[in-house]
Amino acid sequence: MNAQTPLLSGDDLTRHYDIAGKRFGEKMSVKALQGVSFELDQGETLAVVGESGCGKSTLARLITMIEPPTAGSFRIGDTVVDKETGKPGKELRAAVQIVFQDPYSSLNPRQKIGTILAEPLVINHPEISRADREKKARNMLSLVGLRPEHYDRYPHMFSGGQRQRIAVARALMMNPKVLVLDEPVSALDLSVQAQILNLLVDLQDEFGLAYLFISHDLSVVRHMADRVMVMYLGRPVEYGERDEIFNNPQHPYTKALLSATPIADPEHPKHRLKLEGELPSPINPPPGCAFHPRCPIAIDRCTAERPELAPVAGRDVSCWRAGEDV
Repeated sequence: MNAQTPLLSGDDLTRHYDIAGKRFGEKMSVKALQGVSFELDQGETLAVVGESGCGKSTLARLITMIEPPTAGSFRIGDTVVDKETGKPGKELRAAVQIVFQDPYSSLNPRQKIGTILAEPLVINHPEISRADREKKARNMLSLVGLRPEHYDRYPHMFSGGQRQRIAVARALMMNPKVLVLDEPVSALDLSVQAQILNLLVDLQDEFGLAYLFISHDLSVVRHMADRVMVMYLGRPVEYGERDEIFNNPQHPYTKALLSATPIADPEHPKHRLKLEGELPSPINPPPGCAFHPRCPIAIDRCTAERPELAPVAGRDVSCWRAGEDV
């Protein structure tokens, strides 16, 4: 991998799920992800944001190789993964690990923490001795801010924040290059959220990790992200540097999301942009721009032609009216 090659990149990633039944004689499918492209470098955080159902978690499942893409591909270093790749090898899987939203449901309640942390090494590196596995697991507990005696305890004996630290430690046992963080703090109290976020920042600095950070909390995203990809109904609608998007959003959907973010300053002027209607069905997306049924500035062209991502004001935007003073 040369210096110019991104650590992780996606190229027109698509994922459809066939469902029972037919519509007008044709098989129906849920179009969960449609044409997502991105790049992620070492030590960088790319945040993926949007409403429930926009495809964030589907993207996470593809990148972690839990599911194959229906079309398109992604690249880890110089290795391409697509639907023709077959079952990825252990080394490739080890390079990308995931931390799930609910730290309790992602930990086996019947296993002690030491066993949970050592399990990835048992499966992927059976040549490592039991003593070395234990040593690494204990070191990892210390690294995430837990004590040595926690090694012999069960998940139910910990708080939510401690369990999430354990989940992070388990993800790091395989020395990954990329961590996919799927709503990693949304199930935690605010004070604990700050502790976990600070831990993630410290670990990123220490190990040069790249983060694919999935969240609906834009205040957290502003704290963590280097770049942001805003998704709607399976497609990116705005993609660029964090400060460019937060300070000067161009897509009307991004503007609506940001206007709904709480601001602690009571003197700060508030202008809430309310979206009318519900998220359309991913089984039968609207023609043209998928956002047009809810868009306050839609024109006739929006109902007929789908806009592609194009450079506008220092970022890529999928909107026919991006850049206009509306």
